[in-house]
Amino acid sequence: MNKAEARAHFLNMRKSLSEKQVEEANMAILAQFETLDFSGIKYLHLFLPIAVKNEVNTQLLANWLRENLPAIRLVLSKSDTEQHTLRHFVWDENTILHTNQWGITEPNGGLEVEEKELDMILIPLLAYDLQGNRVGYGKGFYDRFLAKCNANVQKVGLSYFEPLDLIEDTDSFDVMLNACINPEKIWRF
Repeated sequence: MNKAEARAHFLNMRKSLSEKQVEEANMAILAQFETLDFSGIKYLHLFLPIAVKNEVNTQLLANWLRENLPAIRLVLSKSDTEQHTLRHFVWDENTILHTNQWGITEPNGGLEVEEKELDMILIPLLAYDLQGNRVGYGKGFYDRFLAKCNANVQKVGLSYFEPLDLIEDTDSFDVMLNACINPEKIWRF
């Protein structure tokens, strides 16, 4: 399957999930997430879900981290829609959030964090394959962002579904995942 086919197929699959299926999958992903090794993680970057696209509920993960590992600083991105780039800010009790034109909840500013400081990144995706390739929404924001990070940053995708055998049309700009969490297991690449 190529990227365009995977994008359309998995977006439709995600949208077709019932509220109960989404809730059960989110709880199963949280249970998998809790088993990760968080030693050495100071800055964990995540995204807030776009509800209308049935994205994985990362708010559950953030709540668990805040309760169980409060020393880890959570980081969210703010999109620069003209440059197709992201800036990153600590997400704490003082952070003011707003929703951009794509329905993405973002920080309005705050304490900025450089890409090289991030230790783990939770990555939104529509599809992924057994090699760790991922398909997002196709704008390249995350590939540009991940290319600026340290080589040892943990890149972890989140998905409700199993991986594809192969995404056929990957290229040199695509940044691969280290792992992907789905409701059944953590796939490692």
